[in-house]
Order: sequence, then structure tokens, then C-alpha cells
Amino acid sequence: MEYQTYSAKKILNVHKHPDGGWFWVKYSAYPYLGCYFGCEYCYERDEKYLPYKGHPEQFNRLVKVKENAPALLEKELKKVAPDLIAVGDWQPAEKKYRLSRKMLEICYQHKFPVFILEKSPLILEDLDLLKKINKKTGAVTGFSIITTKDDQTRRIFEPKAPATKARFLAMKKIAQAGILTGTSFMPILPFIYDDEDNLEAVVKATKLAGGSYVLAGGLTLWGGVQPHFFGVLKKNFPDLLPKYQKLFASEKEFGNYWLKISGQVRKLCQKHGLSYYIPRPVKHYPAKLLLNKEVAAKFYQRARDIQESGENRYKEWAYRKAAWAIDDLNESLADIYKKGWLVGLQKIEGIGNRLAHEIEKEIRKLAS
Repeated sequence: MEYQTYSAKKILNVHKHPDGGWFWVKYSAYPYLGCYFGCEYCYERDEKYLPYKGHPEQFNRLVKVKENAPALLEKELKKVAPDLIAVGDWQPAEKKYRLSRKMLEICYQHKFPVFILEKSPLILEDLDLLKKINKKTGAVTGFSIITTKDDQTRRIFEPKAPATKARFLAMKKIAQAGILTGTSFMPILPFIYDDEDNLEAVVKATKLAGGSYVLAGGLTLWGGVQPHFFGVLKKNFPDLLPKYQKLFASEKEFGNYWLKISGQVRKLCQKHGLSYYIPRPVKHYPAKLLLNKEVAAKFYQRARDIQESGENRYKEWAYRKAAWAIDDLNESLADIYKKGWLVGLQKIEGIGNRLAHEIEKEIRKLAS
């Protein structure tokens, strides 16, 4: 593995809206480009993300290190309001450069809650700092896991990633420290890891490790990811290639498939007492806005449920736009309702009569 240091011009990605219903992040900042683990399904193999234009083969051979990442993060966080930020990368480069640790320290100093999605137990070296952040503003972690088996098939798709057993052990230690954690079951590989036995094994192992959720996601084959992944299939599972070509031929085809798989995971989560989504971290918000954030969270989640069920897209976007509008409010929904009742709620952008009544129910539930 080769490392190349450089000075980045910018580190903080600011998203217009939180990643509602999924990871809940408003910001993201990462110190490394490229990845030692080299997972064959990784969406960052797409040239949209690749730092090696014209040389995709360098994705897992050359890691570019943003040596000024901590200084940039400190400078840029001062310009935005505190909210959930996805940070860090505990691949082997972190052992040498410790940039993720320094970025966590800055998040702690500036009172930003953090979200971390990881494959490596190396994150445990910073458990002390994560505990401090969690106590102050909140911390959420997730472990990327596609199977519980550390066999040859898993190593085809995750050639240098840590063993799944090590990930679950790390999850257990983080859970024991009182930090919300669980499994990012992404991507569930069609015809390879989507059978009922594997789905349930991942859910059960998450429960045993103290995880609180299993967030399932499908395989994305954007841009240059598809020819790369199809090449892996052709070499190792040639009989599956026609099935994949048919499945990814249209959004409708994959949508119907994913409706079935996501439904199975949800039922298994219910069976084993886990959430199928990540609960939204809200304690870092001002007290007067907590109701807003909780109602917005329910609307975001409803939008995601509708999207995955294949229901009316208009209805999905109605909930999503309402969630955006509520998230952007600086006045409490309770105060708006007190002053103008349902008429007052309907003055919020994207809130019609039906959604106003849903908000009213949440406000009354809180009052009782």
C-alpha cells in the first residue's frame, strides 16, 4: 500500500438536508481518499468519488492523505451550526497518521455529534474519546457487515477487510460503553447473501453483540462500479452474471426485488427486538426544537418507508418536503400550534390539512 500526503483545500461537505431515515448526517468530512480494504462492491469506485481519474485500479493501492484535515475541519466547523457529522476512517492509514482521532477531538471541542460507519476494530483505540462525545452531544456508530461467515466467498468481495467476528466484537465493546451502535447491512448482495439464513444470521449476531439496529441497503452499481463488479462476478460467479444483468436492467426490476428483501429484514428485526432504522440523535438540538426534530424524523422515516414499499411517489415526497420544512423552522411547532392551531401549522411550507392533523396528534401526545 502506498500513501501520498497532500494539503486539501476543503474538508467539510455540507448537505442541504439531513440524510433523513438513513444516517441522519448533515455534514461529512473524511481524511483519506482511497481504501486499503478494497471491497469490490464499494460505490466509491465510481469515478465521481475516485481521486485517481483514469486509474481506477489505484483505488485500493494508493491512499491519499489530507494532512491538513484537522486544521481545515476546525476552520470550517466554526462557520456552520452544530449538527450530526459523519467523520473518520479507521483503515490502516489511521494507525500511521491518526487524523481521524484529531478530527474527533475537534468535533468534541466544537460540540458536534458524530456518526461513524466502520469496518475496522481499530476504532476501539478511540473509544475513550467517543464516550466523551457521546456524553456531551451524542455519538452513533455502525459496522458495515454483509455476512457473518468469514469464508472464501466473503473474502472475494472484501479481500482485505477485517473479519466479521472482529467487527461484532468491536460493536459489543462500543455498545457496552453506552454508545448507540448496530449493523449497516449494506449492500445485501443479490443471490449471494440475500437468502433467509444469512439475513437472519446478521440480525441475530447484531443482537448478540448489543447492537440496537440493522439498517439494510441494496447494491448500487453507479457509473464505473457496474463494469468492475460485473467483472468480479464473471470471474468468480459466471452463472450469476445474467441474473444481475436482468435485475439491474431497470429501476422497476430492482425495486420489486428490494421490496421483498427489505421486508424480510424488517420482519427479522421485529422478531429479534431490533430497530430496522437508526433512531435520530436529537439531544444536541436546543430544547425548544426537540419536538420539531422528532416530528421531522417521523416524516423522514415515513418517506423512506413509502419509497421502499413502492407506494405513491407523490406521497413520499410530500412527507420528505414536510420534514425539510419542519427541520428548517426556528420556532417550535408547539408554539405555532398554540398561536394559530391547525391554520398556523398549515402556513408552514409543504404542510397541508392531513399533515397538519398528524402534527397536532404528536403535539397532543407530548402534552399528555
